[in-house]
Amino acid sequence: MSEHTTPPVIVIFGITGDLSKRKLLPALYHLFSQELLPEDTKIIGISRKPLTSEELLSTVELCVLEKDNVCDPVGLKRVQEAIQTHQLNPEEPEDFQKLSTLLASFDDGHAKRNRLFYMSIPAKAYPPIIKNLAAAGLNEEHNRLLLEKPFGYDFSSAEQLIELLSKDFHESQIYRIDHYLAKETAQNLLAFRLHNPIFIPLWSCEHIQRVHIRAFETINIEGRKAFYEQTGALRDFIQSHLMQLLSITMMDVPTDMSSEAIHTAKQSFLEQLQPADPTKAVRGQYDSYRKEVDNPDSNVETYASLHLKHSAERWQHTDILLETGKAMDQKTTEIIVEFKTPHEPRRNSLIFRIQPGEGISLDLVAKEPGFTDRMHHTALDFSYQEAFKDKQHIDAYERVLMDAIRGDQALFASDREVLATWRVLQPVLDAWETDGKGLQTYKAGSKGPDTL
Repeated sequence: MSEHTTPPVIVIFGITGDLSKRKLLPALYHLFSQELLPEDTKIIGISRKPLTSEELLSTVELCVLEKDNVCDPVGLKRVQEAIQTHQLNPEEPEDFQKLSTLLASFDDGHAKRNRLFYMSIPAKAYPPIIKNLAAAGLNEEHNRLLLEKPFGYDFSSAEQLIELLSKDFHESQIYRIDHYLAKETAQNLLAFRLHNPIFIPLWSCEHIQRVHIRAFETINIEGRKAFYEQTGALRDFIQSHLMQLLSITMMDVPTDMSSEAIHTAKQSFLEQLQPADPTKAVRGQYDSYRKEVDNPDSNVETYASLHLKHSAERWQHTDILLETGKAMDQKTTEIIVEFKTPHEPRRNSLIFRIQPGEGISLDLVAKEPGFTDRMHHTALDFSYQEAFKDKQHIDAYERVLMDAIRGDQALFASDREVLATWRVLQPVLDAWETDGKGLQTYKAGSKGPDTL
């Protein structure tokens, strides 16, 4: 980063939480070790209780992104010097005045630093913090809010949250995080479509039979009982990650790669998605979930799949399938574009692997050697790790933080995109809210429930 860049101040609400310890602090350490953050960058960890920076860092594995988890001494020293903790009660306005005084002390008198307020907390905890930040004058133009998903609980709550934020912060100051869009393959989706023109004339329902996006995890809810009982798979993954991946896969290629052009294209696509049909949605729960959350009556889904349709003429005959699940038989996130192949029982597929083994694979048909006409499916496979093994690979949260520091909103969802996704999902949310009818139980470590 340029030596002339004003060093930012990164304020993390929820510094003792799981996300901060597992993702944010290791990402910040790695940025320091790679010298990607300006000198004198400050990190302020907000805690309700008294806490020293030494006590905080003693509970964090900072170097998980390094080879063999071995820390770089210089990077470690820089993060130790950058971080300090600050005790604050979110309900107490005077505490925010003290925070404002602290942040002002970092300015050099003529150039105000960019301040990033990272909300590593549930959305229901936002209101007093947003109100008190504004009351303390911490909503000036150079201050930015970083918000984790899910943004709201349904269409109505998302509307209310947008209204709350808009009273004191401009949309240009709000960064709604979806770290899946910061992964290398997702980053390259638009580049792939824009710079490989052989696929451009094929990108419509005339040639594409189905777009299937799936995100499976082998892990269970890993002790996140309170979060998952309030959220479920549909809200946790489909509303955010998969809907955003869908939009950049199928939207019209933007006029340029600017943040504004990308958001315009995404918004247009999402607003033309038809509301989901609950009769074409499947929900499941792995067999040990209720015991894990100590709720024998829980109807929260750990697996969800939706079949969607699009209103635009370009896509109205293409099937869309979004699918996610925990405690599955494999860990994978991928986008499968299935082309129409009228002369073959199996379709050609273009697969974007988001994780693991980021890359792109094209399934083709080739004739087997010999005198027969027997055909064989084979893959042209591209691996980011192999192709760019000498290049530095950026972690998703590192990119999220750097883009927010630079003021680049391309990776972050706009308010209208968020509302569009909730509008699509609301019929299914309403249908699933009433009771557990249709909830299928599946064995942990299996392929999940029966789908449509």
